[in-house]
Amino acid sequence: MLVVKDGTSTVIYPADRCSWKQADDTSGYGYTINTAVFYNATGTTSIANPVLGYIGKSGRFVAISN
Repeated sequence: MLVVKDGTSTVIYPADRCSWKQADDTSGYGYTINTAVFYNATGTTSIANPVLGYIGKSGRFVAISN
């Protein structure tokens, strides 16, 4: 399952309840997540410094975006 991590507070959000905008990374390799929003029952939460990734077998966050 894909997740989005808040790089400032290290909170992890399930990606199926998020929306985000991505762009090519300036290095020419991969992409970056510019903005992300988490949708919950009471409204939306903006995610600061979003990083797209997944939880690996060891239980650690593995980033797949720059």
